[in-house]
Amino acid sequence: MIRDVDFINFPDWADHLAVKAWLLSEMDLLNLSLEVVYSFMSDEELLKLNKEHLDHDTYTDIITYDFRSDGLEEANLCISYERVVANALTFEVSNTDELCRVCVHGLLHLAGHDDKDEISKGEMRNQEQLALNRFHVEH
Repeated sequence: MIRDVDFINFPDWADHLAVKAWLLSEMDLLNLSLEVVYSFMSDEELLKLNKEHLDHDTYTDIITYDFRSDGLEEANLCISYERVVANALTFEVSNTDELCRVCVHGLLHLAGHDDKDEISKGEMRNQEQLALNRFHVEH
């Protein structure tokens, strides 16, 4: 069974070891057995991916690439660190809390959750909050 988390360009203002340990425990709870790579990038870099791969001309905080349908046990979650900081200000939460919310949001997508309508968005937000509560208990 593969279960691992790696980071590329992880923001220096967050504790990568604490976040990694928490994400691994969340993967266990979600029964996800794969390697997840979180790639942190600028708004412009993520916008380019959004246009090229999803045909969306909008800024976003995360894009989830799930390679399990290609026979691989891995996924790449691309996150805009600029959106994380901006959203933290908007929602009046810490940068770390917003980073964790976005990271677990990607895991929830990998576990089969979606946020295409208001009901599923609400359920996803609920699951994100439960996961954040576990982060705060553990760290």
